Amino acid sequence: MRKFGFKFYSSDLTNTPDLIKECAKFASSVSDMFIELMVVPDSTMADLKKIKEQVGNLEVRIHAPHDGMGFDPANRELEQLNKNLFASAQKAADFFSSKTIVVHAGCGHGQQYIDETVRQFKQFNDSRIIVENLPYMDNGVVPMHGSKALEIAYIMQECGCGFCFDFSHAICAALTCNMDVDEQLKSFFDLRPAVYHICDGYIDKDVDLHLHLNTGTFPLAHMLNDFTAPDAYVTIETGVGKVPQADLKIKDYQYLKSLQTGS
Repeated sequence: MRKFGFKFYSSDLTNTPDLIKECAKFASSVSDMFIELMVVPDSTMADLKKIKEQVGNLEVRIHAPHDGMGFDPANRELEQLNKNLFASAQKAADFFSSKTIVVHAGCGHGQQYIDETVRQFKQFNDSRIIVENLPYMDNGVVPMHGSKALEIAYIMQECGCGFCFDFSHAICAALTCNMDVDEQLKSFFDLRPAVYHICDGYIDKDVDLHLHLNTGTFPLAHMLNDFTAPDAYVTIETGVGKVPQADLKIKDYQYLKSLQTGS
């Protein structure tokens, strides 16, 4: 059975105080949901305890801070900051007994950047790390690696880590690099992801939009049924950059469930 996850930021506690509680109440009423929590910098143990009170017995998976929060494992000059940011994710993973910690690959194109990401991942020394694939360019400005399956496979092999398959990132990278989208998706799926990230977007635009489901043109049914495992953990990553709303998150879950075949 696939499990579907609501994505929250620890900062939602103050930015949208009722969001986690309302979504967790719904998630607790069904049998196939979990929570993915992005741990923003400076989150406190008090924050984590409050989130725990709101999610109750729901399973929680952790996402580490990313480049938008200053994290870049491909930059040696940021090594101490990276360690500190990753430590905040480790603290949360310990607290919630998370089986995985999603970590973005780093910035920069070229083997030297990939190798630095590998070196720092090894320094983190945490078997719960699952590396997430990235767009070829972030917002058309920042070069990123981990945009091709061969790069992710190399990081996995060198570090012994797992993989988080982000569909939107993969599609954006394929469009930017003039690659066949289906071949790109299959190459990532073949790496046997531990967690998947799904949202909507436009299949002819290499922009990572995190649209709510059924508002773009991504082939969502194809993505879900042909490129996720039957027992997959699928995080619904919609509404990023907007004020999150519980009703829209619930509708995304219900729509995704309606697309599922053979369940």
